[in-house]
Amino acid sequence: MINKIFAFKLVFTFLMTFGLMVFAQAQEVEKLYKQTEQIYSTDDLLVNGQIYVPTRPRAKGSPYFGEKEFVKGSVQIKGREFKDVLLRYNLEDQRLILRVAIESGKIITIVLNSKLIDYFIIGGQRFIYVDSFLDDVEVSGFYVLVYKGSFAFLIKYEKSFRAVYDIQTPNGSYTDMKSDYFIFDGNKLIGVSKKKMLLNYFLPQKKEINSFMRKQKIQYKKASMTSLNHLMKYCDSISTNK
Repeated sequence: MINKIFAFKLVFTFLMTFGLMVFAQAQEVEKLYKQTEQIYSTDDLLVNGQIYVPTRPRAKGSPYFGEKEFVKGSVQIKGREFKDVLLRYNLEDQRLILRVAIESGKIITIVLNSKLIDYFIIGGQRFIYVDSFLDDVEVSGFYVLVYKGSFAFLIKYEKSFRAVYDIQTPNGSYTDMKSDYFIFDGNKLIGVSKKKMLLNYFLPQKKEINSFMRKQKIQYKKASMTSLNHLMKYCDSISTNK
C-alpha cells in the first residue's frame, strides 16, 4: 500500500512538473508572439527591414549623411508617405536607417529595404532610389534629384572607411563626404562633377551658360540646391533644340 502511495505521489509530481514546464513554454511563445506583433503592428509597410547594428562604431568620424544623430524626415515606400519619422542615411553602404518606437514603448533601429523605397527627404534634400528611376542603367544606391526636365540632374554622396590605424585613428576613420554630379540624358548617366565637364556637355551653349553662372554668382561645386536647380532649368531652356 505504501509503495502504491509513493508511486502515485511520484506520478503526480512528474505531471505537475511537466505541466508547469509546458505552461512556461507556452508563456514564452505567447510573449515572443506579442513582441513580434508589436513590431509589425507599428506598420507592416514602414517596418520592412532588419535590425541595424553599426559596423564600426569606434571609428573616427561617421558614415552618415549630415549629423550623426537621427533627424526627422519623411520616406515614401511603395507609394505611401510617412512623415516626421526618425531617419539616418548611411553613405558607406547606401542604406536608410529608421528609428521607431513599437507599441510596448521599446525603441528599435531598422535598416529599411532599399528596393521598396521611392524616395526619402532629410536635410531638405530629396533622395531617390536610382535603380527604379534609371531603367537599364547599371548603377545603384540613392541619388539626390535636383532637376528633372528633358534631362535629370543628380547628386551622389559617398563616404568610405579608411583602414589606417595610428595614434590619431586607432580604430580607423571615415572620409569626408564626397559629392559627384551627374546628368541622365534618358539613356546613360554622364559625370559632370566639374564646371568644365558641365560646359563641355552643353558645348554649343557653353558661352551663354558660363555668362549666366557669372551673372548669377553661381559657384558650381558650392552652389545650393536652389541655385543648381535654377542653373539646370536655364541649361535645359537654351539647349532643348541642340
